[in-house]
Amino acid sequence: MYSEEIVEEGIVTKSLNGLAEILIHDSAKCGECSAKVYCKPGNSSERTLLVKDPFGVIPGDKVRVVIKGSKILSASFFLYGIPLILLLIGIFTGFQIFSENKELLSTLLGIGLIGIYSVFFLFFSKSNKISSYPEITFVSSQRN
Repeated sequence: MYSEEIVEEGIVTKSLNGLAEILIHDSAKCGECSAKVYCKPGNSSERTLLVKDPFGVIPGDKVRVVIKGSKILSASFFLYGIPLILLLIGIFTGFQIFSENKELLSTLLGIGLIGIYSVFFLFFSKSNKISSYPEITFVSSQRN
């Protein structure tokens, strides 16, 4: 998983400031894909993907995008792994700290830790966001 690469092809719908939005048609593999953390569902048969654009593509260009397994793994860990760990830490710590209403207060402590993490994650991920996007590797231009 860490060294694998997922290759997708799609059509550019928007291009702005080094980023491009790519329209990707669903395939049979989409249900099992581990890169869902990057895709945004569109209608029933299409997904959009925000990617780095080193080529200066324009809407209508056909492109090939590579999503590295290491980025999928790290994105999944930051989105799912750390919140789960914080929830468990909050619950176990709460059971040691609180004497009354242990279950309720421990759960609230765990949820509070996840809330604090979410605020920090959203605040600090804005600055490093472009480096975490998948990247366009090939362009089949539709320009005249």
